[in-house]
Amino acid sequence: MYLHSAQSNGRINNDFPDDLVNGFTWPTIYDHLDAAGIERRAYYSDLSFIFLWGRFLRQPQLFGGIADFIEDARSGRLPPVCSVEPTFFGPAGNDDHPPHDFVRGQAFISTILRALGEGPQWSRSLVVITYDEHGGFYDHAAQPAAPLPDNIAPGQCADNSNPPASTLPGGGVSCTHSSTIDAPALCPEFLPAPAPYPADCATFNQYGVRLPFIAISPFAKPHYVSHTVGDHTSLLALIEKRFLGGASMTARDAAADTLEDMFDFDNSPSADLTIPTAPLPSASDPGCPFS
Repeated sequence: MYLHSAQSNGRINNDFPDDLVNGFTWPTIYDHLDAAGIERRAYYSDLSFIFLWGRFLRQPQLFGGIADFIEDARSGRLPPVCSVEPTFFGPAGNDDHPPHDFVRGQAFISTILRALGEGPQWSRSLVVITYDEHGGFYDHAAQPAAPLPDNIAPGQCADNSNPPASTLPGGGVSCTHSSTIDAPALCPEFLPAPAPYPADCATFNQYGVRLPFIAISPFAKPHYVSHTVGDHTSLLALIEKRFLGGASMTARDAAADTLEDMFDFDNSPSADLTIPTAPLPSASDPGCPFS
C-alpha cells in the first residue's frame, strides 16, 4: 500500500478491499501521474496489486502482460513510469515467495532486465527490484522512527463511501475488519473513532524490518551500498521529483529520501552492464520444500 500510495489509510492487515468492485478509495501515485498527463503502464503475470484500487480495472489499456513488457522494452515503447509484477500463484510462481523455487524468480528478473537492456531505452532507464517482506532473515538493526503519513490512526480508517463524514478518521466504512478485530488485538485499549487513539499504542511512526532494494541502471554506481535510510515511498519521492514537480501525497513520501546517492547521472558508470541469462529450474525440481 505504501509503495503505491504512501499510506494504508488506517488499515493494519493485508485483507483485500471490502468492496471488490470499487476497491480501495484513497489516491495513488497513478492518479497523480494521470492528472499530470504522465504516461504509465502496469505489466503483470496473474495479478496486479494495483487492481486492489478497483477504479483502475476500468482502464485496461494501462495494463499489459509480461510478453507485452518484453515487446515494448525491445521496441522502445515503454512509458515513463512502469511497474512489473511476477507470477504469484501456481507451479509457475516466480515471486521469490515460498514454496516457489527462487531460481524461477531470478530467471524472471533476468528476462525483464535483458529485454530492457536490448532496447533503445536502456540508456535512460532505472529499474528497482524490491520486496514486500524481508524473507525471514534476521535483521540486527533496530528500525528507525518514521514520519506519520497522515492523521489516521490504526483501525480508524477514512474513505469516500459517504463524504464528507466518511473522509474523517474513523468515518469510513471500508475498514471494518481492521477496526473491529485487528486494532483491538494490536491495542487492547482501542475504541473506534471518534474516541481518541490511545497514546501508548503502536501507530504508523516506525519502519519495519529492512528489505532488499536493488537498483539497476546505466547511472547506478558500481558496487555501491547506500547507507541512507529509505523506504517504499522513496520510490514515490523519486517519481514525484522527476515527473510531478516534487508534489507529494502524504507526509511519509514528502519526508522520504529519493535515494539519489546511489546514482551518477552525469557519467553513466554502468552503461555497459551485462545481464547474464539465468537458468530455469529443471522440470523435476520440486522447488523449496518450506512454506
